[in-house]
Amino acid sequence: MMNSRVPVENADTVSLVCALLVRFPELASIRSMPADRSVRLTFALGARLDKNAQKALAEAIADHVAGYLLLAKDEPRVLRVECESDRGTTFVHVTRDTESFSKEELELLVALFAERFPEALVRNPQPEDHLDADPVAQDEAALYAIEALRDPTRSKSLVGFREEARVLVYFLKSRKAKASSRR
Repeated sequence: MMNSRVPVENADTVSLVCALLVRFPELASIRSMPADRSVRLTFALGARLDKNAQKALAEAIADHVAGYLLLAKDEPRVLRVECESDRGTTFVHVTRDTESFSKEELELLVALFAERFPEALVRNPQPEDHLDADPVAQDEAALYAIEALRDPTRSKSLVGFREEARVLVYFLKSRKAKASSRR
């Protein structure tokens, strides 16, 4: 008899990524890279940013993150900002080391994007059952998720993103992907 269930630790990892994507509807995707001890957050903008705007945004993100970490007496080990633009969309990828990355920093990044791109920032619509959601529980789950991303024994290489009303999570293993989706 074949067991088609996802192992418990993988199910836990999926739940954590889902918790982050639900708590932060401004995130288009999250990619966990425990081998590099980093995480890549992607924000989607419904506007094309030219090279000068991309450079200015990357500098603003670096300044905000460095300033935040300076207050915490820390510094980023990994901080990369990459932009991909086409005719009407820009994807902004922010790669951070999991050691110095925090939920508060993620909140700062979300606020930066919301302030700079109030109309262009693509946000996932709230699910119909969102009114039943407990914001305190969502914050705790997000905090737990970021803590788990720091621990390479608990974190798996994966990418989570939204497609319509679902969150899809793919485990990344040597160029092969296994899919698991949660609603």
